[in-house]
Amino acid sequence: MLNVIKTALASSTAKIGVVTNNIANVGTTAFKRSDALFQDMYLTGGNANGPTPGSGSKLQINRVTHHPAELKRTGVTSDLGINGWGMFMLGKPDPSKPGELEGEVTYTRNGSFQLDADGFLTSNDGLYVLSKDSAPIQIDFSKNGIPLSEFNVDPDGNIMTAYGMASAEPGEQLGIAAWDNPTALAQMGGGRFKAAQLQPSPNKTYGEFFDKGAGYLRIHTPGEAFTGKVMSSHLEVANVNLTNELVSLIQAQQSFSAASKAIQADSDMISRFTKQ
Repeated sequence: MLNVIKTALASSTAKIGVVTNNIANVGTTAFKRSDALFQDMYLTGGNANGPTPGSGSKLQINRVTHHPAELKRTGVTSDLGINGWGMFMLGKPDPSKPGELEGEVTYTRNGSFQLDADGFLTSNDGLYVLSKDSAPIQIDFSKNGIPLSEFNVDPDGNIMTAYGMASAEPGEQLGIAAWDNPTALAQMGGGRFKAAQLQPSPNKTYGEFFDKGAGYLRIHTPGEAFTGKVMSSHLEVANVNLTNELVSLIQAQQSFSAASKAIQADSDMISRFTKQ
């Protein structure tokens, strides 16, 4: 009995940890909440004709919920939100070769971007934002001696720039990643995700790359295949419902309290037997 109670305590503790993390990130840009999923355990062997006793539960997975959340207006033109299911692509800069990539590409819904000193569109932690061609996006701060006067991104992901009194013109176009099963992507923190085992696609008809868990990766321009349009001057909020999380937290705390009382009951039973 004690071993079963221990699994109840461990499961309740895991649930409390996941819910608490959701609550802590309610104000984090584009945060994706998680659900703790559990599985039951049963003893093996024993009497084949008798009932199989349950032996508790254990954490199976922390499943990330990738449902899009509300977009909040910020007024900053380099802040980008997606009103669909797509994800921005980020590449790590090669420190020895500016403008070139090093390592794997990661994916995010956090569109809090800015221009760095070299004109590259980057994330808050300095990663390049990638175009539909999976290349870093760079903007000139001046053209023919005329300084940049306007920077924007239209709903189709085109980088719009204007110099001096001229009208804005389209430049490079953002690339938007779409996965078959984004829930299987590995969390990296900072709102970024990566594919655990990305490899060339076995069938180019379904996508350019393939991951065993997340499925096929397809790179689209904004608006294609339900990826969503780009909303400049907007950021996605966390997809956390604080009321629901508080209810889940109370339920998990009650489960923990019940398991603690079960330990006390088990201890009292053993104590009575040993005193007889």
